[in-house]
Amino acid sequence: MSYITHSLGRNETLRYRAHFHWFYYFVAWGALLFSLAAAAEAHGRGLPWAAGLAVLLGMAAFLSIMIPIWTTEIGVTNQRFIFKRGLLRRSTNELQLRAIEQVNLRQGIPGRLFNFGHLEVHGTGVDDIVLPAIADPVALQKAIQDCLDTVPPPRPLPHAHLSQPT
Repeated sequence: MSYITHSLGRNETLRYRAHFHWFYYFVAWGALLFSLAAAAEAHGRGLPWAAGLAVLLGMAAFLSIMIPIWTTEIGVTNQRFIFKRGLLRRSTNELQLRAIEQVNLRQGIPGRLFNFGHLEVHGTGVDDIVLPAIADPVALQKAIQDCLDTVPPPRPLPHAHLSQPT
């Protein structure tokens, strides 16, 4: 079960889950396939140690890209924005929607062409949350804004009734 699903409150529902862009997967699988091709070439030349090294380097590159993808969750509920990283050592940044002041998009020309970018979430009294490049960042930005529109304003604190001196 995902962290976000597991951490939902009683009246909380998941409204949007962000995903990494396909380019990450393409690079990870490309590194692995390239290393396997290099290993086959090295093995064909009678260099088994080079073949083994190529496979190890390819696996290391593949895992260094994929493990963060597998262990990162980004979601918006009707009450919170959640950014979770890690598997064994978990790190979360959660922000109540009513505390969000700004959601800024950083998207260069390649990001515009291939629909990926970074979001920066600014909240009241907390550090900014800068997300890694994700697929369709505008959809996440829109989901946050849509959920912000449905969050009721905070209730005022009850005032203590002070007695007037007589």
